[in-house]
Amino acid sequence: RTGLAVGSMVPSFLLALPAALRDGDARRAVNTAIATWGEVGTALSGLDVLVRGEENLWAARPAVFIFNHQSGIDTLLLCKLLRRDIVGVAKDELRRNPLWGPAFAVAGTVFIDRLDHRRAVEALEPAVQALREGRSIVIAPEGTRMPTPRLGRFKKGAFRIAMAAGVPIVPIVFRNTLDALPKHALFVRPATIEVEVLPPVPTADWRAEELPDRIAAIRADYERVLAG
Repeated sequence: RTGLAVGSMVPSFLLALPAALRDGDARRAVNTAIATWGEVGTALSGLDVLVRGEENLWAARPAVFIFNHQSGIDTLLLCKLLRRDIVGVAKDELRRNPLWGPAFAVAGTVFIDRLDHRRAVEALEPAVQALREGRSIVIAPEGTRMPTPRLGRFKKGAFRIAMAAGVPIVPIVFRNTLDALPKHALFVRPATIEVEVLPPVPTADWRAEELPDRIAAIRADYERVLAG
């Protein structure tokens, strides 16, 4: 299952090549690859994805989609859910990964150096520009994978990006992803993944001094859903 899920990424991108060559539209090709890999990869992994609030995935785009990051399978799930016109934000170390690095780069991923705060802030500007061009951003506000279902601290980057671009934040809550692929595990196990997509949260009227309270309120929504 694991080999099939990861291996299906390659034919998904190959399937998208004719569209890119015919139309000269790289974005369309990336969208095709994302949607195809999301559908095929989850099926081959034995993942049953149950979504509540699916309409919120399309209610306001572009948007900053945030998610609680627990498992290496999260990227595949996000491709299945979001399907098109998305750009990820990832740690700079992934750029050097021989498998994921090239694929993420082709998809337009914004890489940030978590150890250099000044450069990390500068690196977020392409994410803001992508939003202004009509693409949505996908980012984990915890900054890294959590080893347990317990939420980590939410950092400010995702929320600052949304404020800078004047777009809403859409919270995606994952449950049971650790059943499929715990942190440091190598093999995907069949599982039922529960997803709840909360309504878009407008940020156009947010002020910088309110940011800690705004973030705390959204994090509290995650806690509520995960406790339910």
